[in-house]
Amino acid sequence: MTNMLPRDRAELIMAEHAAGKSIREIAKAYGHSTQTVRDYVLGRRAPGEPAARDDDFAPFAAYCRRRLADDPHLRAAELLAEITGLGFPGTTRTFYRAMERHQIQPHPCPHCHLARISGYLLQPPAPQPQPFPLPVPGSPVNGETLASFLGRLATANRTSLDTLLDILPSWFRIKTRWHDDRWQHEQLTAWADNAAACLAVVSGSTITGIKNALPAFGGKRGQPVRAVTACRLCTAAHRIQQPVPVHLPAHHQVCLRHEIWLSGPGTPQFSVRHCPDILDAERRARRLLRRSTIEQLIYSTIQAPAEADEQSWKRRTMGLIESNCRPTAESSSQEMFLAAAYPDAIAAAHASSKTIREQSSLTEVTLTDH
Repeated sequence: MTNMLPRDRAELIMAEHAAGKSIREIAKAYGHSTQTVRDYVLGRRAPGEPAARDDDFAPFAAYCRRRLADDPHLRAAELLAEITGLGFPGTTRTFYRAMERHQIQPHPCPHCHLARISGYLLQPPAPQPQPFPLPVPGSPVNGETLASFLGRLATANRTSLDTLLDILPSWFRIKTRWHDDRWQHEQLTAWADNAAACLAVVSGSTITGIKNALPAFGGKRGQPVRAVTACRLCTAAHRIQQPVPVHLPAHHQVCLRHEIWLSGPGTPQFSVRHCPDILDAERRARRLLRRSTIEQLIYSTIQAPAEADEQSWKRRTMGLIESNCRPTAESSSQEMFLAAAYPDAIAAAHASSKTIREQSSLTEVTLTDH
């Protein structure tokens, strides 16, 4: 960033240049860098106005918006860690200032006011009777929220959630008060193993299955996720009729088993079976993770200029509309447009990652030669 000159000095420099003096001569005469003089005489800066600061956050703004839209429970510290890994050079203070400047709200979930409860101390669990198996067992869906699984378990056994919580350790009642069950309060972590063991007995599942499936126990900590609804055909195969909120890996857009586009909450899911381009793009995205992180993949799909084929995009869009029922097509039009553009975004991300690998290899060869 160049220094701001006093207005009279800047105007004098501009007058000297207009009279025919070269930028190099002016810079030497006034003791300023040629870049500073050039900025004023070429109109990049106006006299008396400070130079615009480089916005180091700008390349990451779209990524932050995407991640917070996919995961409204994503906390600012975790988001900062993600973009720092992608190359953001700022500090925590500059990150928060940049978020405010770009009007990006961290942790935008409107229901998470309960997650900010402070001063609640978890006491050692009081002696409780041994948990007993419920008449109707149940298993959690991979990535399912704790509230959803407990609610399904209570409904299946014709009881209320409060009654179920009464026979479980106090860990569960406290966790359900926090809407964001992936947030791990340090005072709850110590009792997580005991809680998982009790829930395994009550639900008729295994401790390993409980811990691996439910993010509330910290099994998927640190993995970027999307807050979506589980594939309706996957849940129907397990005789689950109601929508199941889950946290899936952030790059998963399609259920490849049933060829269903996994829309965001509140948007109907639709079939992409008749659009092989979209299915191929999902497979390619998952293969890309052999050479990059989830964060790098998402960043590439946002930053890489997708050279969209208008005809292919229209063909995919019409295929999605014609192969799904009219109410679904009308309610999911925006998601269908995104799904139709998905192959182009992944192709651009693949090309971008390939270029980065080639540049990295060239750099390594150069360093070795020297």
